[in-house]
Order: sequence, then structure tokens, then C-alpha cells
Amino acid sequence: MKEENQKVLLLQATIALLEEAKQPEKVTSRQIAERAGVNLAMINYYFGSKDTLVAQAVSEIMDVSSELFRFPHDPAKPPKERLRGILRQICLVVLKYRRYTRLYVPHLLLEEEITLPQYILPEIRAHFGGSRDETECRVIAYEMVSFLQLAFYRDDAFLRYAGLNLADEETANRVLDMQLNLLLPDEKKE
Repeated sequence: MKEENQKVLLLQATIALLEEAKQPEKVTSRQIAERAGVNLAMINYYFGSKDTLVAQAVSEIMDVSSELFRFPHDPAKPPKERLRGILRQICLVVLKYRRYTRLYVPHLLLEEEITLPQYILPEIRAHFGGSRDETECRVIAYEMVSFLQLAFYRDDAFLRYAGLNLADEETANRVLDMQLNLLLPDEKKE
């Protein structure tokens, strides 16, 4: 029981420190262990690394999956429009929790299982209506999500490169629409 308590204490301490910090990326392992009242080595013991612990804490703070499922999906809308709504919701979550992006996105891109694209995969399949195979649909879903993750992570460099400020919701929506039109072209009707 003591071990599980230490793990919970570390997670709770990390969440509290991240929420209190002006610069969450500067929270240290020592601060976490001290706040939790446990030995510093317990971070690696329970989580493998401070980065994994921080990623889990940020995930709990953001609670991305619950944010996504609060978005009402209208089955009467075309799949591309439903997808636009889901991706806009993801962008809003990222903008809302912008201060944690630099902590969380590297973990998502490099270490965590690829799960976020699965939220949009059904809409991509529906959009193509069988004209693209499963592998193509999965690659498109991954392209969309990973592009957004990386663009928001490097928003300062993206601003210098493309002149688009992703911190602005209207601009983020415009970039999202560009990506949707590029990767999900409307089928030509003859």
C-alpha cells in the first residue's frame, strides 16, 4: 500500500507544482520529490523518468479525452465537417493548456502509443467511403494529428516560417482548414 501511495503522491505533487509554476518546464525532480515527501529515486522507480511523470501529470491536467468527448458529433453533417469539429476541439484544448504544450508534445510524439489519430480515423474512412484502404486512412490520420502536435509545439518557429500565429484561434482554424483541404480533398463529381 505504501508503494502505491508514493506513486500517487508523486503524481499529485507534480500536478500541483505544474499548476503553480509560472514556467512549468522548470519544475525539477527535487521539487517534485520534496513536495511528495518521498525519495528522489522513486520518480524513476515508479515512472521511469521525470519526463514520463510530467507527461502523465499534464495528461491528467488537460484530460484531453474528456475534452474531445464533450464535443457533440452531428451525424447529419458530412464526415469532413465532423472531422473539422473534432480537430478544432483538439486545437482549442491545446490553446487552453498552451503552457503545457512544450512538456507534453515531445512525450506524445516520441514515447506514447499512437492513440490520438484513432479518434479521427472513423471520419477519414467515412470521408473516403472505401476509395482509400485502411493503411492510407491511418497514415492520413497520423499526418493530421502529428502535424498539429508539432506545429503547436514549435509555434514560434512556425510563425517565423509561415507567418501564422497558432496562438490565435482564428489562425489555428485557418491552418486546420488548409490541412483538411490538402489531405481530404472533396471528391470530384462528374
